[in-house]
Amino acid sequence: MENKIYPRIKNAVLLCLLFLGMQIGFGLLLGIIIGIFGIGTESIFYGIGNILLQLISFGIVILIGFKKTKQRFNVVFKFNRVSFGLWLAVVVFMIGFVILSSELDNILKVIHFLPMPLFLQNTFEIIMVKQIFIISIILVGVIPAFCEEMFFRGILLTGFQENYSEKKAVLMSALLFGIIHLNPWQFVSAFIIGIFSAWICIKTRSIVLSIYIHIFNNIIAVIALKYKEIVPIKGFNTAYSEQTFQPLWFDIIGIVITILGIILLKLSLKKAKNVP
Repeated sequence: MENKIYPRIKNAVLLCLLFLGMQIGFGLLLGIIIGIFGIGTESIFYGIGNILLQLISFGIVILIGFKKTKQRFNVVFKFNRVSFGLWLAVVVFMIGFVILSSELDNILKVIHFLPMPLFLQNTFEIIMVKQIFIISIILVGVIPAFCEEMFFRGILLTGFQENYSEKKAVLMSALLFGIIHLNPWQFVSAFIIGIFSAWICIKTRSIVLSIYIHIFNNIIAVIALKYKEIVPIKGFNTAYSEQTFQPLWFDIIGIVITILGIILLKLSLKKAKNVP
């Protein structure tokens, strides 16, 4: 017989809908405000407005979800320390993963039945390229890394683990993570990283590495798009702006580093398990 600890899947869906509703509502309000005052989308004020929009939307949803769990803060969010070996393993893994993830985005863009709409491409360009660097980092890297991980790998995953099997908890949290982006061109990569983040969170009993995974992945994407001359690799994190593939040698490097990261991760988890 299943437990009834908050949240279950239906509760999680309602929280996601609440978040999306606030995003749409606050987004329309921000659009009206910048229209009235004639503020351009490249303005720092537009960037700050988006930051506030994200913080308020996530803040309300996280607060409601946390209160309904009726559990202690660290039981839900698990800001526990992890070993140096695990940090090293995940750092190595993510270096390889961002290379492979970038190529996966290139492939999906080419084989996708519908091309990415121009307005969506413009949205990514405004947020990740045209805004000043620190605004882009906060908006794309820092806020999603902390807020989304606290929500999906904190509130949702913790509740799902209590109500369902570990496999179902991981898959459902990752599925909702992919869907909430409302972007089919981003869904597959988000789903994959959602599965890995949920798995590493369960294995380490900590959300810290999941936050790092998220922030590393997103910040690299910002840097690759904003400063193409610094990362002069054809096709690397350019799926939103170009339709091209990465060099084969670069993909091979990604595969090798990813495998090395997985090996280090398995060894580190085994070592941590054997520590009394």
